[in-house]
Amino acid sequence: MFIKPRRLHMVFAFSLGLAISAILLAGGYFYYRSNLGRLESEMRAQIEEETRQAFNEEYPMSLVYVLQTDKKAGEPISDTDLVPAEVNARVVPIDAVLSLEEAVGMVLRCDITQNTIVTRSLIYAEEEYPDDLRVMEYTVVNLPERLEKGEYIDVRIMFPNGLDYIILSKKRVIDCRHGENGQNSLIWLHMTEEEILRMSSAIVDASLVEGSVLYAIRYVAPDIQKDAIKTYPANLEVLELISTNPNIVNSAIETLEIRNRMNFEKRMDEELVFSGKRGVYGESGRYGPSPSDITTEQPNDQPEEELTDDLNSRL
Repeated sequence: MFIKPRRLHMVFAFSLGLAISAILLAGGYFYYRSNLGRLESEMRAQIEEETRQAFNEEYPMSLVYVLQTDKKAGEPISDTDLVPAEVNARVVPIDAVLSLEEAVGMVLRCDITQNTIVTRSLIYAEEEYPDDLRVMEYTVVNLPERLEKGEYIDVRIMFPNGLDYIILSKKRVIDCRHGENGQNSLIWLHMTEEEILRMSSAIVDASLVEGSVLYAIRYVAPDIQKDAIKTYPANLEVLELISTNPNIVNSAIETLEIRNRMNFEKRMDEELVFSGKRGVYGESGRYGPSPSDITTEQPNDQPEEELTDDLNSRL
């Protein structure tokens, strides 16, 4: 059958177009197949980035420093001991070390294992804890009612003639217990040897001079307030007595505790009488001794030499 040239051209053009379309479809298919893995990786990365951003907005991260090896108490920290780590900001300790300068050169308070977040409470400067530092417990210091553990105080002595001296300056309260039902208040402090002797001298002085009071006052803003200047002049003769007879301090403490007990009983009786009730302790004290029983108290104007000699003779 004879085909006209015009129709032949149309058939040829159609066949050519079909072939080109098939080639393009095949090429697109092969291109899609060859780039499918890349497209999937890009989509996965985009999803991960969006998820990460959403997580960071919901759970912000903070940079901290952790130990990369176990360390023992008393070992100094070098810059090679610490590595940075990102931790959820909501669980980061408030005193976490956020820069190397805060920790390098400091000393560990206790054994710490690997990957532990380093905090300021776990480290200290070596000069802050001299070799003669000790924990001392005192029962003769009148404490503020609202004094709490961790606060800073000055310990002072006030004599009946109005003289008031600072014995200890800006001491951190390790712990304290307020006296209840006639019990003595307790306070624990870190004390150096010089501070222990200074406090012992003040305790002896307070026991010798009737009406003297040892008391503590709190700092309002210890972070910005400087240490108060110590003004109490330690009694050299008392210090000499302490060095030769340490029992003098125990005797002085007992005297002050008895005095505090008597003051408590008197105050309780006054409150009962004021409320219309009968006092329970009496003038001389039901459980405490009468004022005449306290033989270590002396008049305010007695010479210092006689006071110390008299106290030493009683011991």
